[in-house]
Amino acid sequence: MRFQQNVDLGPLTTFRTCGAVARRFYWIESERDAREFATAVVPSVSDWLLLGGGSNVLPTRTIEVAACMQLPGRRVVEEGPDAVTVRLGAGERWHACVEWAVSQGWAGIEALALIPGTVGAAPIQNIGAYGQQLSDVCQWVEGIEIPSGQLRALPADECRFGYRDSIFKHELAGTFIITAVAIRLVKRREATIAYPELARALDGIARPTISDVFECVVRLRKRKLPPPDVGSAGSFFKNPIVPVQVAASLAERYPSMPQFPFNGAIKLSAGWLIEQCGFKGVRRGDVGVYDRHALVLVNWGAAQGTDVVRLAAEIKDAVRARFGIELEEEVIIV
Repeated sequence: MRFQQNVDLGPLTTFRTCGAVARRFYWIESERDAREFATAVVPSVSDWLLLGGGSNVLPTRTIEVAACMQLPGRRVVEEGPDAVTVRLGAGERWHACVEWAVSQGWAGIEALALIPGTVGAAPIQNIGAYGQQLSDVCQWVEGIEIPSGQLRALPADECRFGYRDSIFKHELAGTFIITAVAIRLVKRREATIAYPELARALDGIARPTISDVFECVVRLRKRKLPPPDVGSAGSFFKNPIVPVQVAASLAERYPSMPQFPFNGAIKLSAGWLIEQCGFKGVRRGDVGVYDRHALVLVNWGAAQGTDVVRLAAEIKDAVRARFGIELEEEVIIV
C-alpha cells in the first residue's frame, strides 16, 4: 500500500482550506489495501481519517494518519426484465455513476446528479436531493471490519438510514471501512418527479425522461453552487426537523417560513433561516457565505479550517437566538 509523510490535506478536500496535515497518508486502491489499513494501520493509532472525494469533510488540524479510498469498479450483479442491481466500488465518483446509469436507461438516482464525492461516502450521509435519496435504491453495503479485517455485507435494512444519517455515523463509525455499495435501479426512461422545485423547472416538458431530470438537476445545482475553483462542501448544515407543534408556532410568527412535511414531523429550510439572519453573502476575511445560497459556506482563498468553524458557530448562534432552532452540521469537522 502506497503512503507518504506530511501530506497537506487541503488539496484533497473540496473546501481546500489551509492548516491541516496528515503525518502519514495512505492510498487504498484494492480490497487488500483496505484490509491492510484496517488490520495493521488503524489499530496502532488513535487519530485517523478516511477520505473519498473529500467533499463533505473539513479538516482543521494535524492528523496522525489519513487515507484516500480509491477502490474502482462498476458491474451488474443481477439483471431482470424490469430492474438491474449494480455494484459500485467505494472509490468511484458518484456523479459519474449517475451519468452512467442514466445513459443505460436505469432510473432511481437521476436526481442525485452533481453531488460531489465518491460512492463510499454516499451511504454514510444517505445522500439525497430533489426527492431521491440513496436509501431508496440501496440493496447492501460492503466493507472491511476494524480490526479483524473481515469482509462484511450489510443489508440496506440494517444500515439504519435516516435524513443525512446512517449506522455508519453511529455504531459503525470508526469500525467499518466501506468498500462497495450495491443499488437497484429500474429499467425506465420516463421520469417520476417527486420534488416541487424540480417539477417547476421541468414544466415545459410534457413527459420528462430521466435524462431530462439529470440535465435539469445539473443546471439547478450549477446555478446555486460555487464554481469548482471556489472551495466549499456544498450544504454545510442539515435542514432542521422539528415537531409539528413547533412548526405551527413558528408559522404564526413567520408566515413566509418554508415548511415541508417529513415523516410525521416538519422539515425547515436551513438556508432560509440563515438568510433571515443576514448571513447570505457575508464575508469574514477569506471565509464567507455564498451569495447565491445561504446554506453554502465558502473558502475564497486561504481560509483555515478553524476560520470556517468560527463562522459556522456564529451562524448557529444567530439562528438559535432568533428562531430557537439548533442547526446541525452536515459537513464532518475533524
